[in-house]
Amino acid sequence: MGTFGSTHGIKGNIKIHTSGDALSSVPLPLVCEVKLADGKLQKVTIHSIVSNGSFLLAKVAGYETPEAVSLLRNATIYLPKDVLPEIASDEIYVIDLIGLEAVTILGGESLGYTIVEVIDNPAHAILRFLANDNSKEPLEILVPFLHLYVGDWDKSKKQIEVKSWELWFEV
Repeated sequence: MGTFGSTHGIKGNIKIHTSGDALSSVPLPLVCEVKLADGKLQKVTIHSIVSNGSFLLAKVAGYETPEAVSLLRNATIYLPKDVLPEIASDEIYVIDLIGLEAVTILGGESLGYTIVEVIDNPAHAILRFLANDNSKEPLEILVPFLHLYVGDWDKSKKQIEVKSWELWFEV
């Protein structure tokens, strides 16, 4: 849902960078998980979130000084699903993409690849597919999350349509 940035001021506030508005509307205090720069997951409690121009400012329990809160810099923030706002039926949360199997048409046979990661990229997200069978080549395929390459999805069937699939094997 966002990433902690640099510290702000002398009272232990930290910037949050996010592309959505979910964090500005969550009930506080908010207990969530963060993925630290070293890859470890840690629970934190955010006591306040206020808008400050192009970013949000947060106060995190137990991190009362700029030096203490700087340990959270570049940590990814994961919100509990129950606090996420409702989205339109033609939208999907990034977390819900993980685990979807590639198909050429919804309800069709699996192509043998599953989304294991969504890579954040300034231009657009990139879907990282891994083969369901380690003997399959290629083992990994990266697909831009754009309508040109990705069609519809069905969370209940755990499927996502991919377009021009055969071209991704040549890249």
